Amino acid sequence: MSLGPLVLALFPSSRGLEITWSSVVKIGQSLYREGPGKDPFRPDQKTPIKNFFLAGSYTKQDYIDSMEGATLSGRQASAYICDAGEELVALQKKLAAIESHQQLETSSSSDELSLV
Repeated sequence: MSLGPLVLALFPSSRGLEITWSSVVKIGQSLYREGPGKDPFRPDQKTPIKNFFLAGSYTKQDYIDSMEGATLSGRQASAYICDAGEELVALQKKLAAIESHQQLETSSSSDELSLV
């Protein structure tokens, strides 16, 4: 069995390979049936715990429990993680400015006692 043209276009390194075995798995009950009113109980990707995020098809997103939902959830979680990183960089800059300001104060008044 040979690979299709789409696979070859997407994965050029697969040229010259042949499939030796394949199987299609179909599960009739692969998605859960969500009852009415349950969506508010699904957790968001951003939790009340600082720098703790969730991702998965069970979290709050537009699709029911599926691969698409898991993918969307991962993208949403990564956006929150990037935002948290930007906050961390801003905090590091602020702390560096405070430390720099404190060093200037201590160097200009070496006679004074300072607590750090």
